[in-house]
Amino acid sequence: MTTQQSTTPSVKSGQNGLAIASLITGIVGVVFAILFAIIGLAFGIVSVALGAVARRNGTRTGQATAGLWFGVVAIVVAIVNMVIAYNILT
Repeated sequence: MTTQQSTTPSVKSGQNGLAIASLITGIVGVVFAILFAIIGLAFGIVSVALGAVARRNGTRTGQATAGLWFGVVAIVVAIVNMVIAYNILT
């Protein structure tokens, strides 16, 4: 008897690439929202979009939710920084 072994690496069923991407872009967005508001705003918008898609696909993982919230925080911090910078520079 011969046995066949699969050489395909196993993937954890709980991992969701969109959720991980949302979390990473959310964290990066918060950092950039403090340093460079426009870049942080862009990362925040991307993070919210990825988090929403990940949650809509049925995987309501903590990573997707955290990415969504980090994105919202990045957007708020970026807008606040832009308002502060505008008031200081004018």
